[in-house]
Amino acid sequence: MKTYDTLIVGGGIIGASLAFELARSGQAVLVLDRQEPGLEASWAAAGTISPAPDQEAIGIATLGCESYRLYPSFISSIETASGESAGFHPEGAIELFFEPNGEVERNERWNQIRDAGLNAECISLAEAHRREPAIGPSARAALWIADEAYLDPRVLTRVTLAAAQCTGAEIRGNTEAISVITCDGQCDGVLAVRMEMHQAGELRVRTAEKIEARHVVIAAGWRSKEIGGAESCAPSSPVRGQIVAFGRVAGAPRTILRSESGYMAPREDGRIVAGSTLEPGALDKHPTAAGLCKILSAATEMAPALADAPILETWAGIRPDSPDHLPMIGATDINGLFIATGHYRNGMLLAPVTAKYLAEWIVEGRVSKYLEPFSPMRFAAASRSASLS
Repeated sequence: MKTYDTLIVGGGIIGASLAFELARSGQAVLVLDRQEPGLEASWAAAGTISPAPDQEAIGIATLGCESYRLYPSFISSIETASGESAGFHPEGAIELFFEPNGEVERNERWNQIRDAGLNAECISLAEAHRREPAIGPSARAALWIADEAYLDPRVLTRVTLAAAQCTGAEIRGNTEAISVITCDGQCDGVLAVRMEMHQAGELRVRTAEKIEARHVVIAAGWRSKEIGGAESCAPSSPVRGQIVAFGRVAGAPRTILRSESGYMAPREDGRIVAGSTLEPGALDKHPTAAGLCKILSAATEMAPALADAPILETWAGIRPDSPDHLPMIGATDINGLFIATGHYRNGMLLAPVTAKYLAEWIVEGRVSKYLEPFSPMRFAAASRSASLS
């Protein structure tokens, strides 16, 4: 039986990026995904790469800025390995403010972004319209954020998975890890099952398999908490987000626009993708009338021309959240078991920094200062006490 250096549970952008980093360091890597890799939260993301501080998770500002700094080299590496373009566009964004005290809010936001070490500039509405003529007349103030990019998450995830495979990682879909295997405080691998459909009677047959590995990384999004042995260190939870894709229309924006109510980003094929909702606990991936109404209202306020744009696609995805809205990245108290989940709204942004420094931790035993605040062990004690009470 083959023993892997590292087994990664979860084939989204986090698992794929980590697999690439580990494989190019010379490790034997296996990625397991319960369906086809890359079709969960990564597939559903909007594609704005924004390191600007998130009001709901302000604690990731330093991590986000470091990840944005790493992005160009990450993109270059996966494009070289895969031979494909990842479509990374670091072209900046305009944040708009619509309240009567918009200039005050804009200035406060500018100071917050500057304090994070990012490049931003207060601009006049005239300058905002010069840079992006699609901006609507009801905006009261504007902020130019130079350090922001857009991409297509479906393309990025596909290219990253291809890069991991080209570098030697093994990717196995339709295989579900149901528990980690431990012995005397050491993680030895996972117990996994494959799902097979038999036509007669739709009988589902699950055959268990022990897969051995010296290290196991749980990167299974919100389902991480369902993997036996990882529950206390990965208390992940689902948060639904809905998205709308607009088709081409005259006067549509070609710059990332965002406001307190929503955001939108262009795609290479001419579409505009707008989002999003935050719906904790919702697992149904069907968009709702209320969710779409919120997105459409925010989008047409920022860019009125979109009122005449065709709607090409709507979808919903399930983000992985944590109790404090911050990611869970790092080692657990079980030797060889690591967690990389809970990235919430920032999986695309945080993929390079998670992959680089977690790979260094696994291969070299070196713990980065960037990951120290996000130890999954911050939840473990409370979780175990609750299970005993």
